[in-house]
Amino acid sequence: MPRSAGVIIPSAGRGSRMDSGLPKQLMLIGGTTILGHTIARILQIPQVRHLVIPASGPIRDQVRDIAAGCIAAAGLTGEVLLDVVAGGKERMDSVGNGLQALQKSGVALVIVHDAVRPCFPMDAVARALEVAASDGAALLAMPARDTVKMVDEEGVVESTPDRRRIWLAQTPQVFRTDVLARAYEVALKNGFNATDDASVAEHAGFPVRVVGGSPDNIKITYTADLIFAGQWLDRHQNKTSSRG
Repeated sequence: MPRSAGVIIPSAGRGSRMDSGLPKQLMLIGGTTILGHTIARILQIPQVRHLVIPASGPIRDQVRDIAAGCIAAAGLTGEVLLDVVAGGKERMDSVGNGLQALQKSGVALVIVHDAVRPCFPMDAVARALEVAASDGAALLAMPARDTVKMVDEEGVVESTPDRRRIWLAQTPQVFRTDVLARAYEVALKNGFNATDDASVAEHAGFPVRVVGGSPDNIKITYTADLIFAGQWLDRHQNKTSSRG
């Protein structure tokens, strides 16, 4: 299978809700950083050719060591390119920096994935890659299980959207490289900011397809999430001997 995809894993966030003093992605699960677990699983995607990690200055060297260790542990040294680039103040700044680095390697598809989401389903990612290659953009998502309320600034319910149309976005999110590059150009021109890349593509007028994700694909945010992720990783034997 040709290695035609690049991956951007934004890793400049601080993770203040965990109250650990460490960026979340550098916290340990079973002796390995969350970032190390995430990268190890990303490298199981056979299309991956280029890994780009935007990271803040103080942790860039550590992030580089973690990523290089994962690539070596997977036996992919020389097959998967690695760049650690400057992280930005906002997520979009980081992804934009990563996209610039990826464009140099000429990959056809871009996978954008959260650094602290190590429990994603591989079969769903395979489907998202197929959908993005044909339609331009795809994201993993889950249908809402609870009733959703739109609430104003005073805490008063304004409306109740139809739950059947509500999906909760996850990552990975996959795009044709030309689609994501154009979407970021439009966002920069319009001063548009978003918390996920599917929104950037939507803003630029590109259709984004939904691929069913998994309830296990949590974004590690609270201490209890570490316990769940550790148990999940043990069950799926997603271990790495990297220096992370």
